[in-house]
Amino acid sequence: MQNYSFDHAEADTILFSAYAVLRESGYSGPVVMDVADTDTYVAAAFISQQLPGMLCIKRKKETILCRSLVTEEMADCIVQLHCNTGCDANSGFFGKGKSSLYNKVAKSTLARQQLSRFGESLELEEEVLEELFQFTRLLVYGDKKSSTMAEARATKWKQMKNKSFIRLPPDADSLHQHCLCANYLAYLVRHPSLKHHPSPLGHGWELMDGHCRPVRHTRPALPAHLPTPEPGEDSEDDDESDEEVDDDDHDDDVQRWREYSSESESREAETSDSD
Repeated sequence: MQNYSFDHAEADTILFSAYAVLRESGYSGPVVMDVADTDTYVAAAFISQQLPGMLCIKRKKETILCRSLVTEEMADCIVQLHCNTGCDANSGFFGKGKSSLYNKVAKSTLARQQLSRFGESLELEEEVLEELFQFTRLLVYGDKKSSTMAEARATKWKQMKNKSFIRLPPDADSLHQHCLCANYLAYLVRHPSLKHHPSPLGHGWELMDGHCRPVRHTRPALPAHLPTPEPGEDSEDDDESDEEVDDDDHDDDVQRWREYSSESESREAETSDSD
C-alpha cells in the first residue's frame, strides 16, 4: 500500500490521486465514486477527460458518467473557473452566480483562453495574472471599457443608484491575492498525480497564530498620506467662497462615509452572527 500514501490537506484531492495511481497501475475497468460535493464533481469532469478509463459518480439512485458532465472545451477550464469564482477553500464574487458565469464562459472563446493557463504552474506568472484581471473586468462585471481594476471600480461606483461597497469589483491588490489562492487550488486539482502537495504559504495564504489563513490584502485601504492641494490663482474673495463650498461638500462627504461605514459594519456583524 506504499503507492497509496498521500500528503494532502483535502480528502477530495486524495480521492483523485488514488484514482490516478489506480490507472497508472494498469487497471482499465470502470470506477464509481460515491461523492456529493461540488468540488469533486468539478474535479471529476476534468480528470475523466485526462486519464484513460471510465469514471462515474453515484448520485442517489443513478450513476453519472463524468465525461458527460461538460463539453471538452469546458473541461479544459472548468477547474480554473470553479476555483476562481468560489469553492470550498476560496471566496467568490458577491452577487455573481456560478451558473450565469458558467454560461458566459461556455459562449466565450476568449474567456476560455484566459482561463486555460490558470493553474498550469504553481507560480502565477504576470501574464496569466493580467489575463485573470481582464477576465474579471470583462466577464464577471461586464466592463468592456476599463483597463485597470481601479478604473472599473470608479465606473461601477458612478453607475450605482444605491451605493454599495460590497458590489464593487475588487481592487488590484485584493484580486491579486484572490488569484494566487485560486491558482494554487487549481494547480492541485489539475495535477492529481502529486502525492505530496506543496505548502500554500506564499501562494495566497499566510501563517497567523499557528493557523493557515488566506491573505485578503497587502496594502492599506486608504493612502497613508494625501497630496497637499496647490494654492489657487483666484482672488482672495473667490478663495474664501471656494473654501466655504469645499467645507460644505466635505461635511456631506463625511456624512455619507459614516453612513456607508455603518452599513458595512452592520453587514459584517450579521455575517459573523450567522457564522
